[in-house]
Amino acid sequence: MPTSVKAQDVSVQDTPSPKPSRRRRWVRRLARTIQWTINVCMLVVAVLVVTPLGDRLSERLITVDPLAKADFIVVLGGGHERAVEAARLYRDGWAPKVVVSSAGHWADDLADIVNAYGVPRSDILIDRQATRTHDHPRTVAQLPGIDPKSQRFIVVTSGYHTRRAANCFRQAGYSQLILRSPDWENGGRFAGERKWPDRFRDIPAVSRELLANLYYSLRGWT
Repeated sequence: MPTSVKAQDVSVQDTPSPKPSRRRRWVRRLARTIQWTINVCMLVVAVLVVTPLGDRLSERLITVDPLAKADFIVVLGGGHERAVEAARLYRDGWAPKVVVSSAGHWADDLADIVNAYGVPRSDILIDRQATRTHDHPRTVAQLPGIDPKSQRFIVVTSGYHTRRAANCFRQAGYSQLILRSPDWENGGRFAGERKWPDRFRDIPAVSRELLANLYYSLRGWT
C-alpha cells in the first residue's frame, strides 16, 4: 500500500505543467510594456519638475518680440485670452485692423470677443478656414488686403505656441512678424524663479507642444 502511494506521488510530480497560452503570453508582455512606459514617464516628469531642465525646454518654445507699429493684429484660434490681448493691442494703437483666424464658428466667437473689448466690426477680418497651426498663414493670406511679403503682422497666441506659429508664418513667406502672448508682461511665464508647482502645472502643455514641434519638423512645415 505505501509503495503504490509513493509511485502515485512520483507520477504526479513528473507531470509537466501546462504552457501558458499565446494570448496569456501576449497579455503579460503588454502589461510589462505598460509598466515600463509608466515608469519612464514618471521619471521624465520628476526630472522636468524637480530640475531646471523643464524650464530650459519650455523657454525654447517661447518667442515674444518687442512691439512695433504693424498693419494687422492676427489672433490665432485658441483661448479667449488671445482675443482680449489683441483688442488691447488695437486700443493701444499698434495696428488698425484685427484678423481672427480659426475654424468655422470658433472664428466668429473670437470676433465677438474682440468686438466686445473695443474693436469695431469694420476693423475685424474673419478667417474661418484654419483648423491647425499650419493652416493659419495660408488662410490669412487669402483675406482681402493681406500681403505677407510687405506688411507687418502682430501674431497673438499662447506663450508655448509662439515659436511654432512663428516658424509656420515665416516658412509661408511672412517677412515681418511680431509674436505676442497674453502673458507677455512676465516674459511668457518665465520672470524670476519658478517653483515646482508651476513646472508641474505646465507639463501637459509643454509636452504637447514639444511633440507638435517635432511632428511639424518631420513634416517639413517649420
